[in-house]
Amino acid sequence: MTDKLSPPGAAILAGKVAVVTGAGSGMGRASSEQLAQAGAHVLVVDINPATVAEVVEGIISKGGKAQGHVVDLADDQEVKAFASEVLSVHQRVDVLFNNVGGPGPKQMEFTHAEWERAMRLNVWSPTLLTQELLPALKRSGNASIIFTSSTAGLVASLNSPVYSAAKGAIIMFAKSLAVLLAPDGIRVNALCPGVTETPMLPGFYGGKSLDEGDIRQRLNSYVSLVPMARLAQPSEMASVVVFLASDAASFITGTAIPVDGGLVAR
Repeated sequence: MTDKLSPPGAAILAGKVAVVTGAGSGMGRASSEQLAQAGAHVLVVDINPATVAEVVEGIISKGGKAQGHVVDLADDQEVKAFASEVLSVHQRVDVLFNNVGGPGPKQMEFTHAEWERAMRLNVWSPTLLTQELLPALKRSGNASIIFTSSTAGLVASLNSPVYSAAKGAIIMFAKSLAVLLAPDGIRVNALCPGVTETPMLPGFYGGKSLDEGDIRQRLNSYVSLVPMARLAQPSEMASVVVFLASDAASFITGTAIPVDGGLVAR
């Protein structure tokens, strides 16, 4: 009984349709699972077919509702085709978690192509998907859009100024959309995670493993600045996503919420 999704009293998103991008691992996977546990029908979107299938199967095996969609969110045509399918099948979308993103190039060592890729994945891709799904979000009458930004969008990043610029941009985009879309009953917020223990984490430090080079030492230096003295877990971000998606956050819009153990409070 304990591993069943949507236990009595917990289905605060029952009947809702939720789209989660970058859903194959880390924060996207945890959020897909928790949204399903809260009763939502989750559209699991990722570029990796194997992880999409794994997440969907895991949700369904526990009594939840999910469908998988393999989409390269850096490809405009694939984004538009996905959005068109969603509109034709589901008519409305109640929750859009624009979680997809990726590391930026290190410091000032980058080409225009590398800069453009970081901006495309972290800013343009969620912008385009929001644009394409807007008719379905408006039909909800009570929709919630959540963007994954970062504490790097709130304070300077020595590691990647480009990443910081991209995540700062998505915060201001979210704030502006919140004002623009409020008359349509759509709330828009940005989640700003601190460094979170996900499979993508080594890539932010230019490696494939936390044990490469000086990555572990650099992470320890970061943790020493966090008042709560640890890294975040994906499930902690997912809990905030579910809250922002629910009616419990009915008067919260236009915010950038740090979930960082107190890092930016210093």
